[in-house]
Amino acid sequence: MGLFQKISATRFVKSDSGASAVEFAFVAFPFFYVLGCLMETGVMLFTEYVIQTSVQDAARQIRTGSAQAASTTSAGFKNKICATTSIIVSCAKITVYVKPATTFSTLKAATPSPLAISAKPGDTPVFDCGQPSQPLAVIATYDWNFVFPFMSFLGNVNSNTARRISGIAIFRNEPYPPGAATCG
Repeated sequence: MGLFQKISATRFVKSDSGASAVEFAFVAFPFFYVLGCLMETGVMLFTEYVIQTSVQDAARQIRTGSAQAASTTSAGFKNKICATTSIIVSCAKITVYVKPATTFSTLKAATPSPLAISAKPGDTPVFDCGQPSQPLAVIATYDWNFVFPFMSFLGNVNSNTARRISGIAIFRNEPYPPGAATCG
């Protein structure tokens, strides 16, 4: 090996120019991936909050008897929920479940898990506003499809490729005056 080659090899070993670029190349992908996953999780949780708030607001219409007096339909009630949520998600993917029971213990036993409530083609939505002073459950669900791969550890539907998020309101209807009009 010649003297010139020996000096060049020594300079190459001692040189640190470009080391930052190489280190950044090693760290960049994991850093941006984790950052993206954090952002997606934040947006998903914000969406769940918006759905929960929308369900609470729309359920108040049923609780006070306003929905019954206006003969609100299943589609009309879903539109009340979608008035806020459509800013973030597609209303077509939201499923609404409204069901009364005679007592809260009966309601607890009869209300399905939000994971069991989904919009399958041909399914008739469960929508019954109940009577005055009757316990009621209102559940709205939405399937969040993950953008970032490998987030299946957060998934709970569709082979862990999506997470079903939901908004839930359980209450007793107020003793509003019973009328001829009902939901349906």
